[in-house]
Amino acid sequence: MRYVPRNCIKPSAELAHPILGINGEILLQKGVKMKKSYIRRMEKLGIPGAYIHDALSEGVEVVNSLSSELRARTVREISRCYSQAETGQKAKRDDSAGLFRMAGEIVDELTAQSDMMLNLFDVKVYDSYTFYHCVNVTVLSVVIGLGLGYARQRLVKLAFAALLHDVGKVFISPAIINKPDALTPEEFEEIKQHPRLGYDYLNKWYASGKSAALSPAVLMGIRDHHERMDASGYPSAKPGEKITEFGRIIAVADVYDALISDRPYRKGLFTADAMEYILSGAGSLFDLRIVGIFSRKVAIFPVGTCVMLSNGSIGLVLENFEGLTQRPLLRIIEEGGVNVKPYSLDLSQDALNLTIISTVEM
Repeated sequence: MRYVPRNCIKPSAELAHPILGINGEILLQKGVKMKKSYIRRMEKLGIPGAYIHDALSEGVEVVNSLSSELRARTVREISRCYSQAETGQKAKRDDSAGLFRMAGEIVDELTAQSDMMLNLFDVKVYDSYTFYHCVNVTVLSVVIGLGLGYARQRLVKLAFAALLHDVGKVFISPAIINKPDALTPEEFEEIKQHPRLGYDYLNKWYASGKSAALSPAVLMGIRDHHERMDASGYPSAKPGEKITEFGRIIAVADVYDALISDRPYRKGLFTADAMEYILSGAGSLFDLRIVGIFSRKVAIFPVGTCVMLSNGSIGLVLENFEGLTQRPLLRIIEEGGVNVKPYSLDLSQDALNLTIISTVEM
C-alpha cells in the first residue's frame, strides 16, 4: 500500500485504510473500490489523499500509529469534551474520565510498538482539523515521552494534556479560528490567549474537585505549549527554565503536525522541511534534548511515500531506521523517467551519496 494524493487517485483503486469523517465516523471502508463520486466527496470535505493498494506498492504494509478504531473513538470523545466547553455545559465529576481512558489506550498501543519508527501520515478533514490534530499531537508527544523514559502513569498524563491542549480555542471566535487568510495583529493577540483560556477553564474543574483525571502537570502542559525557550512564546513569554517539560514536549509535537497539515488557506509543508524547521529551532525555540529524541523517532519520509533521489530516480519508502531518518530503505521503480523492474536500495548502506530531494505525487 502507499499514500496517494487525492488528485492522483484513480477510479477503481482499492482503499487500503478506512477514511474517517468529521466525528471519527468511517466514510469509506478498507477494501472499497474508489469511484469518481467518492473522490469528489473527498475534495468537498478537504481530504487530501488516501492509502491505496496497487502494483507499485505490492507487499508494502503501512502500520498506523494508532488503530483506526481507537483514532475514531478518540476523535469523538475530543469533540464531545470540546463541545461541552464551547456550549458552557456544567461539568460533572469525572466528566473527563472518558478522554483520560483514551489517553491510557493510546499510551498502551504506542508502548507496544515503541521500537518502531513513527510513520505519521494522517488524513484529516478540514472541518475537524482541531480534533485530528489533537490526536496526532498526542501520538507525537507520547513517542517523545517514551524516548525520555517516562513510566506509564506519566505518559498517560502527558497524553491527556496533549488531547486537551487546544481546548481554549473554543473560546475564540470561529471567524478568527477559521479565517482563510492572514490574521490582523488584533486577531493574533486574541488567538494567543487560547492556552490561558484552556488552562482557566480546566483549572475550574480541578479546583472544584470535578475531575479526578486533571492534575497540575496536565494543566501547566496545556498552558505552556506555546511558550518558547527564548521567551518569545505566549501567553506569558516564559524563559526556557520556567516552561514545564510537558509544555516543551507538546510544543514540538504541536508545531510539527501543524506544519505538515493541509489547511484551506495553504498546503502542508513537505515533512523534511517541517523537520528542518524543528531542528533549526532547537535550543532557541524548542528544548534541545526533546528535539533530539523527536528527530530520531519520527520518520521524515513515511512508509508508502514516493520520493525522488538526487540522481532523478523515483522510489517507494519501504522501511525507516531510527537515527537515520533521511536514509530509508527504498523500492526503486523509475530511473531517468522510465519504469524499471523494481529493486531495493538501502540508503543507510548506500555508498553513492544519493539523497532524497522531494516527495513525488503519482
